[in-house]
Amino acid sequence: MRKILLALSFCLLIITSMFNTTKAQWKSQLELSQKMGYYNLSNSSASLFIHFDKSIYTNNETVWFTGYLLNTRTQQLRSNEVLSLALIRDIDSAIIKQDKYLITGGISFGNMLLPDSLLAGDYHFLATTNQVSKGIPDITFIQNITIKTNIDPAFNAGIKLLKEGIAGKSPHQAILSVLTRDARFLSKPADVSYKYGGFLKKGKTNASGELVMEIPEQENISDPNLYVKVKHGKDSSFLNLTLPVTRRKASVGFYPEGGNLIQDIPSAVAWEVKDNQSALVTTKALLYKNDKVVDTIETNSYGIGSFILLPQKDVVYQVKLLHSAFTDSIYQLPKPLDKGLSISIANAAAVDTLTIRVINTAPQHAALRIHNFKETFIYDELDFSSTNKLLRIPLNEVPKGLNTITISDSLGRPLAERIFFAHYNPEPKIALTTGKPVYGQREKVTLKISLKQPDTIGIVSIACVQDNRLSSRLSSDIERYGYLENELKSLPVALNGNGYSDKRYMEDILLVKGWRRYTWQNILQAMAKDTVKVYDPLDLTLDIRKHDKTIKTPVEVSIIGGMHLDIKATSKTGTLILNTQDLLLQSGEKMQAIVLGKNQDTYSIKAYDPYTSLNKKYVRFISAEKIGIPSNVQNNSELALKSNEKILRLKEVKITSGNDNMLYKRGANACGDYVCQYGILNCTNHISDPSNTQPIKGRSYKDHGFTIVYRGCDPEDLRSFITKVNGIYTKKEFYADSYTDPLEPAFVSTLFWNHGTVLSNKDKEIVFYTGDIVGKFRIVVQGVSQNDVAHAEYSFEVKGK
Repeated sequence: MRKILLALSFCLLIITSMFNTTKAQWKSQLELSQKMGYYNLSNSSASLFIHFDKSIYTNNETVWFTGYLLNTRTQQLRSNEVLSLALIRDIDSAIIKQDKYLITGGISFGNMLLPDSLLAGDYHFLATTNQVSKGIPDITFIQNITIKTNIDPAFNAGIKLLKEGIAGKSPHQAILSVLTRDARFLSKPADVSYKYGGFLKKGKTNASGELVMEIPEQENISDPNLYVKVKHGKDSSFLNLTLPVTRRKASVGFYPEGGNLIQDIPSAVAWEVKDNQSALVTTKALLYKNDKVVDTIETNSYGIGSFILLPQKDVVYQVKLLHSAFTDSIYQLPKPLDKGLSISIANAAAVDTLTIRVINTAPQHAALRIHNFKETFIYDELDFSSTNKLLRIPLNEVPKGLNTITISDSLGRPLAERIFFAHYNPEPKIALTTGKPVYGQREKVTLKISLKQPDTIGIVSIACVQDNRLSSRLSSDIERYGYLENELKSLPVALNGNGYSDKRYMEDILLVKGWRRYTWQNILQAMAKDTVKVYDPLDLTLDIRKHDKTIKTPVEVSIIGGMHLDIKATSKTGTLILNTQDLLLQSGEKMQAIVLGKNQDTYSIKAYDPYTSLNKKYVRFISAEKIGIPSNVQNNSELALKSNEKILRLKEVKITSGNDNMLYKRGANACGDYVCQYGILNCTNHISDPSNTQPIKGRSYKDHGFTIVYRGCDPEDLRSFITKVNGIYTKKEFYADSYTDPLEPAFVSTLFWNHGTVLSNKDKEIVFYTGDIVGKFRIVVQGVSQNDVAHAEYSFEVKGK
């Protein structure tokens, strides 16, 4: 605990002389500081942010990402060594794919190839690390994404509202229409399942390919979307339509600055309005003093507003919404206290000094504490002999970010509390520029990038992607997440896309979202024993049996992964534990474990990966937060790429449902490998080209711009003494293609990606090339410096020839 000198002032005067208390600290306050330390040690302050190259992907596309551990202690940097990443489908919480990646020095570089058969719709990535205690991970990160398809739907499906219902009288009517791609009737009816809140039903389309769905309106429904699944043969599509809600209730919250309204003390009161779906509402309202209108107030585009109130004794204050969409409209403010202490901060997003006005009903002795609920940075005991004081507090000892000022009595009970942001500086920390704002197709781009003072060194990830592949609804950045979202949750989407750089947005959020973020009860209940945390072992385990019985003598097992070969001996009972170093693989490689020795066929081997079972448990209690209501998908073509963003296919390729069978690859061998007519191995642009051929072992092919020798393919061996092992992937380099072959299409949405670029104050040049897609492209840079986190963006345009 540290003390600093506090500058005090009466009323509007600011006394420049410093005040230093020498009084003994109260015992209760010392105990509170001790318990805060226990709480800090028992609750990890570390967080994880992952920079993904995009937020909108297609099937069979590579996801590039860099993970950054933030707010970590030295021990946490060492202990967090594995990043688990799972792709989860929102509609049914199915885990589509999961992989593990190495974390080194708090940073993880990785990539994941999305399955060919991925159905279009909403998904999210769930990221955790190996620090798991009693099945609960210390650190989690969720990234919402949308999957579009690069394949034209096998059938056309559309949905629209036919008739709006009346609550309690008549249901909504929506009509679904399903036709072939060339607008003909289907050969047989399509199977349809749909749900609206708790309402579930199945049906079939008629001979004209139509189905009229009657959906009863549900009061206070949290998600007003009608979700429809259409299945015809082996093909499926998902649609959704927002239905009107005729009976809505508003959720109105009032947040007096400092925590309470106090009689005869003026207070700034923040208020926030949401609807049943937690969507922010911009509205006006009348403020009533008993039955008399005294003011007209309003909320802004974030659903937040504020007004000044001087509460009086035996007066009831109410707010009546001037909004016709809600059935209820009158809301009562909290009852004011007879006496107490209030605090007011004009600029809660403070730079180097925090200015606070303290008003109390009677002189009293109180303790002032600036903290983050885990550590105290400033503490002093003050004599508030005057009822109106102004404090100027230098923030030299306070770290950058969200902090709280609490004024409490001698027993440690909070009298007033307010969140603020210390050392607020929204200026970009990275300088970005290209040679010109407009480029042609397949043209060289030279990006100049450097850190701005005072940072002198940093490591960042760089993405240059098609602008419409970055959704403001889905995307975040390392500044906004690290300083705001990770702590406050449920933040409204900022008008400028960032929020952190918008001073007005920051003040609104600090006044409402951070109000009473935590309960003191959690801290007061913290004990020394809570600081001892035991973590679950997450090593991969191999279990070898003979004739399905436990063995009695050790056997040798060969671990083969890529170019790596290792032979290990099991325990006497046939158990073999593989640690992180045993499992390291280059991206795209596979790992197997094979029982060695005589009579192999008598042995069986199974691999138990704890991350696989943990991810299944996580989806039950870790859910992706929905940012507003999903946008309507009224036609399945809306989730398909535009024709000028994908390669023309020579033959129809079908995508299937159910177990999501693999997209048909023409010319592929048993391993799924093929060579296109241009000699490129597994060319994503020609996955269905009838001219594809199987690669031949020992021959050379092009692979991401490099020439490699194909090592061959053996069909998957299903023998019992061989098992697949889930490895831990290391960094894979992104190849920036120059697209010199005029015959090879270049419809790529990610022009450039770099996992870890080291920056300094001097310009670094990055070179990449535009492709065949025209339109706006955006460069996004995110990372860490020696003092802070950093984020910057830059846009340019690609025009056709």
